[in-house]
Amino acid sequence: MVILLLAACGTAPGTQQAFQATVPPTQAANAPVYTYTPTLTPSLTPTLTPTPTLTLTPTITPTLTHTPTLTPSLTLTPSPVPTQPLWTLTPAASDGVKAFVNAPAVFQLAQGWSCEDFPCEDDVDGWMNRIRVPAGYTLEHVGKLPGQPMQITYGPDGKLYATVLENGSRNGAVYVMDADGKNQRYSGTLVSPLGLAFQPGTDVLYVTARVEIDKGGALYRIPAGGGEAQPIITDLPCCFSLIDNQPNGLTFGPDGYLYMGVGSLTDHTESVTPKTKAFADVLPNEAAILRIQPHTGTVEIFAKGLRNPYDLSFDANGQLYTTDNGLLSGPGDRIVAVQAGAHYGWPYWRSRGCDGCPLSPSKLTISPDLLALPDSSLPRGLTVYNGSQFPSNLSGNLFVALWNGTKDAQRIVRIDPHDPQLGQEGYTPEPFVTGLIRPVDVVVAPDGSLVIADFIYGHIWRVKYTG
Repeated sequence: MVILLLAACGTAPGTQQAFQATVPPTQAANAPVYTYTPTLTPSLTPTLTPTPTLTLTPTITPTLTHTPTLTPSLTLTPSPVPTQPLWTLTPAASDGVKAFVNAPAVFQLAQGWSCEDFPCEDDVDGWMNRIRVPAGYTLEHVGKLPGQPMQITYGPDGKLYATVLENGSRNGAVYVMDADGKNQRYSGTLVSPLGLAFQPGTDVLYVTARVEIDKGGALYRIPAGGGEAQPIITDLPCCFSLIDNQPNGLTFGPDGYLYMGVGSLTDHTESVTPKTKAFADVLPNEAAILRIQPHTGTVEIFAKGLRNPYDLSFDANGQLYTTDNGLLSGPGDRIVAVQAGAHYGWPYWRSRGCDGCPLSPSKLTISPDLLALPDSSLPRGLTVYNGSQFPSNLSGNLFVALWNGTKDAQRIVRIDPHDPQLGQEGYTPEPFVTGLIRPVDVVVAPDGSLVIADFIYGHIWRVKYTG
């Protein structure tokens, strides 16, 4: 049997937040707060009609005051933005079990299953036998989404939310999955929905998508309880192809702002008119991570030089990490520890073997990768472990979904971002979950387990630590 592998779309996480509110909300030092402010206009003049119960005393003055007797004539002028303040978040405390060093997950044969190379779609027992996790951990089947998931996150209600492509098309919606694995459509139809994140302290969900299938990158807001998506920004850079490089993963930062990855519009700034122009221009918000005021949609560039930053996640110290997809020829797949104002090199990738890439400007400082990944492994979902179920030495570790069907991918890998061996010759990310077909996202559940979405059949898997 031949399984048709749908191409990946250009992310996260997103993604499970690396922070939890543990104290009452406080305001970010530089984050504006928007509230409704009662406004009294000059046209508000009270008309006093003498009645047997009306008593005027010397304390009454002509000054308009907001009293119960003036309530019917009071006009409230709302500000044009929501009243929900931006929350600043305190790091989640890690009180996990004692340190434990696990051996990597083993690998199963890629043949002899119910559908030849893989178990069949509904063969859950077959998948449970194929998928492997390290000793001390167990695997559970959570449920199955009605389509191809792009990213997943947990809501404030403890339920799993996912952007899902429907009916084999590029159109889809947000779905919510209950604890028993039942699905319900949560939003209206969206074109190529991808990243999603709940604003801390609210039930308001933000989602990235496209305005049209081949143009118009967008950020939408879905109101509490679900419903039609409300456009916030509709002119973001998009799209390199029908399936790649658009507004990707989302996450809220500790400052209360929304962070978004946006892919490039070309592979290596190849020009459509090479005889007259050697390279295409890079737009200001293209191939970058953006920092967005969620109430107003105000955008600023946080970091540049990332070809297709797919998913984002903060750690407990406020460090932002992203996965980035490389060139079509393979090189450039990587994980980046993002610093504000930094440039991470794309499209100046001649040092990565791209002879057709432009030369780097002499005054440009290019920041290094945290970790270069195997070519064409296509890192997708990323989460920082901030739960309390896994051993304590895994706190702050990165779990990354390697999507592509190559010998080094189709798995979830674990990376300690502070490992002194990181990036040295011979270093290999630890295989943590193997036997998957197209893992597209990974998040930390409220109970501290690790939850994985597999793209092809829409299966959702949970990994628990049992010791």
